[in-house]
Amino acid sequence: MSTALESRAQEADESRPSEEELRALANFRYALRQFLAFSEQAAADVGLTMQRYQALLAIKTFRAGAHISVGELAEQLLIRDHSAAELVSRLEQAKLVKRKNDPLDRRRSLLVLTTLGDRRLSQLAFVHLRKLRADKSAFLRLFETEHAGDDAAQGIAPDEPAQRR
Repeated sequence: MSTALESRAQEADESRPSEEELRALANFRYALRQFLAFSEQAAADVGLTMQRYQALLAIKTFRAGAHISVGELAEQLLIRDHSAAELVSRLEQAKLVKRKNDPLDRRRSLLVLTTLGDRRLSQLAFVHLRKLRADKSAFLRLFETEHAGDDAAQGIAPDEPAQRR
C-alpha cells in the first residue's frame, strides 16, 4: 500500500508534461507572439493601437451585432470600467465610435461604430484574416504533437519570423 507522499509523487509524474508537449507549448507561444507583433504593426499602419483595434472588433461583433455598453466593452477587453470609458472617449475623439442612449435604460450609453470606424475595422480585419489564412497550416501543426516535436527538434519555427520595423 502506498503512502500519501508516494501517491502525490505519482500524481506529479503523471501530470508532468512531456518534452514534446513543452516544445509544442513553446512553439505555440512563439507563434502567438509573432501574430501579435504583426497585428500591432498592422494597427499602427492605419493609425490605431492594438487596444483600439480590439475595441472596434468587440463593438462590431458583440452578441451578433447587439450594441455594447462601456461596461461590457471593459469585460470583453479584460480592462477596468474607467479604462474602457477613457478608451471610448479617445475612440469618439477619433470619430471611430459614437455613443447612443440605451432605450431601456437612459443611464447607460451604448456604443456604435461610425462609418470611419467600420472602414478601419474592415481594413484591419482583412489583413488579419489574410495573415491567419496564410499561416493556418503552421498554427494547426502546433497541435499535432508529432509535428510540433519534429519541427522543434529540427529548429523549424512555426512560420516566418516576426517583422520588426
